[in-house]
Amino acid sequence: MTYNFGMRYVRAEDRPPNGDTPPGGHVDPAPMLGVWFATDKQSAGVVKLELAERDGAFVVRAFGSGTPDPLDWGEVPAVAYAKSVVSGEGMAVSAAYDFGFLESLLAAYTKGGILVLDTFNTFKDGSGRSAYFSREFFHR
Repeated sequence: MTYNFGMRYVRAEDRPPNGDTPPGGHVDPAPMLGVWFATDKQSAGVVKLELAERDGAFVVRAFGSGTPDPLDWGEVPAVAYAKSVVSGEGMAVSAAYDFGFLESLLAAYTKGGILVLDTFNTFKDGSGRSAYFSREFFHR
């Protein structure tokens, strides 16, 4: 269901302060680009993230824990987020994976040189497995 009611914002933080003009809606993912490794060497979840720009598009490549090598989830489009409506500097990212039997939504943000990854996983295969959440920490 969509509600509009002629609104232009739904929170005070959606409005540019002092009537400032937003920078054009483009968020630069450059501060997040690179290869990120799980801080927990025994992680059973995501163990590596590659954040990159390809042909002007922001992309994520995730790797899940596997033996003997991590499982390459492939590269998917990503969305970069700034810390405010008037900032153009990327500090967060989201990306979605659909494996057929499982959907994983990745949402991450940077803070103090660390990338914090929240993953929301929903099974679509009728297996009876519960949807679950995980949080992991990464460094470059």
